[in-house]
Amino acid sequence: MEAYTFQRTDLASRSLAAQERATIETLLQNSDMVNVDLGRVSSISESYADELFGVLVLQRGLEYVTKHLRIINAADNVLRPIAVAMKRRTIAA
Repeated sequence: MEAYTFQRTDLASRSLAAQERATIETLLQNSDMVNVDLGRVSSISESYADELFGVLVLQRGLEYVTKHLRIINAADNVLRPIAVAMKRRTIAA
C-alpha cells in the first residue's frame, strides 16, 4: 500500500493541489490503495480541496476515490472542505 504525506501544514494553492493530485494519480497507477496522510496539515482551503479531491472525483468517480484513497490522521476542520468538494463534484458529474 502506497502512502502520501504532505510536507506543508497549510494547503491553499490550486496550482500546488494540481501538482499533488498528479503525484497521487501516479501512486494510484502503481497501487490498489493509497493512504493520504493529513496528520501534518492544520488547514486546507476549499479551492485546494476541490482541485485535489474534487477533481479526482470528477475524473474517476466517487466510488473509485473512496475505494482507492484512504484519508488518515486528518483533523475535522481539514476533512470538512474535502467532503464538501467531493460532494459538490459528485453532484456536478
